[in-house]
Amino acid sequence: MKLTEDRLPRVDFLGFSISKFILGSNPFSGFSHQNRKMDEEMMDFYTATRIKKTWDQAQQYGINAICGRGDRHMLLLLREYWNEGKGRGLFWFAQTAPEYASFEASVSLITNSRFKPSFIYHHGGQLDYLLMEGKKQLVKDHLKIIRDTGYPCGLASHQPQFIALAEEENWDVDFYLTCFFNLTGRGKQGLTALKGSAGEVFDRSDPPKMCEVIKQVKKPCVAYKIFGSGRLCQDRKQLYQAISFAVENIKPGDLILAGVFQKYGNQLKEDVEIVRRLLSRKQQARKRTDGQREKTAG
Repeated sequence: MKLTEDRLPRVDFLGFSISKFILGSNPFSGFSHQNRKMDEEMMDFYTATRIKKTWDQAQQYGINAICGRGDRHMLLLLREYWNEGKGRGLFWFAQTAPEYASFEASVSLITNSRFKPSFIYHHGGQLDYLLMEGKKQLVKDHLKIIRDTGYPCGLASHQPQFIALAEEENWDVDFYLTCFFNLTGRGKQGLTALKGSAGEVFDRSDPPKMCEVIKQVKKPCVAYKIFGSGRLCQDRKQLYQAISFAVENIKPGDLILAGVFQKYGNQLKEDVEIVRRLLSRKQQARKRTDGQREKTAG
């Protein structure tokens, strides 16, 4: 992992050199996970032009991978970007879209896209609810459909136990998307719960639980919702703390995924600067430790 002044460090992710920090797409589609007003504000702000500009900026800051739903909205934008001669060096983590009539149809849209995916993974919310309903075989059937495309196959989940289950039973997947907050299958309340009008509960005790599993599984992970969908980045200090926690609690070969809302400032630049600084310090600390070991051994 080489660090430079002007580029994010990259890691070997399933044989691909991917930037440690990659860009999400929920804000582009108006999925704020906060409230309807914020959803509408994101949809009004993120025109096709602004979304493509954000992809341009991401690449300028050293990000070389994006995560996006395989729905017609994102496919159209990616197609425009490709037709404009852009994005040739971007890796696309393609998420299946559960709203389509069949899982096969969702995967087919992704694989037939002009902007080809690099990875395909099973939508997290859909996977969680299927497993909660006892439909494990159906999930495995879905994963086989992805596997048969020839692209690296992954699954997302908000629940640590489902990531652990897939690892323990050696499911035929290559990677996991691991949500820091458990948004499915509970109505948890309490002092640690941050509840939005959408009815989703963001519990501050969740991230350590998912990170424990992330560090135990051998397959690479992509950590997401590290900011609690905007709840844990209200100021620079909070932003730094959230990214620092993620950097310190995932494996060296894992990735960090986050969406950005560029309306009120350059969140993308802030995130990248903090990630780069933290990883640089981490590397310097490692060098000091290695140097001390060499002196002791000598």
